[in-house]
Amino acid sequence: MKRRDVLKYTAIATGTILSAPLISGILTGCRSEVAEIDPYQPIFFKEQEFGIIKQLIDVILPKTDSPSASEVGVQNILDTMIGSVYEAADQQKWQANFSALLTKLNNDPEDETFKNVPKNITLKNIEKLRLEEYENEIPVKAAIEDLRQQTIAYYLSTKEIGTKFLNYLPVPGQYQACITVEEMGGKAWTL
Repeated sequence: MKRRDVLKYTAIATGTILSAPLISGILTGCRSEVAEIDPYQPIFFKEQEFGIIKQLIDVILPKTDSPSASEVGVQNILDTMIGSVYEAADQQKWQANFSALLTKLNNDPEDETFKNVPKNITLKNIEKLRLEEYENEIPVKAAIEDLRQQTIAYYLSTKEIGTKFLNYLPVPGQYQACITVEEMGGKAWTL
C-alpha cells in the first residue's frame, strides 16, 4: 500500500470516529421533546433556610428598574460559594451567625421552625438590626453585614446585571483615566 493511501484511509477513519458522536447528537437533537431543567438544589442551606435567604436578599436588593437579587440567582451563587468554596470553620461560623439572625427575626427562641421570620423580613427590621447596638448580638450584626455585602457583590457580578445594567467592555480599549459617569452613558462599570 502506498503512503498516500495509508494517510487517506487514516484520515477518513479518524474523521468518521470523531464525527459519529457529533452526528448522533445532531440527529437526536431535533426531537420535539424539551428536557426539563431541574430547579436549583441547595448545597449548604436547608430548604426552609434557602427560602428565607431568597426573601432576605430581595429585601436588600428589591426589584426596581433592574431585576431583584433572587431574579438573577444571587441565592444560588451564595449557597454555592458557602457550600463549595468556604472552609469548614468558615461554614460553621456563617451558619452560627445566620441561625442567630433567624432566631432574632423569629422573636421566639423556643420556636425552631422560624414560623415568624417571613413576616419580620422587612427593610425596616433588617436596617434596625444592622444599625442599632445590641448587647451580645454580634452574630446577628455579622450575619446581616455578611449577607448584605455578599448579596451586593454577587448581584453586580452576574451576567445579566453586568451586561444589561452596567457598562461592559469585554475587550478593553484605550485607557481613559478621568472621565465622568455621564460620558459613559450614565452607567457605572461592571466588575
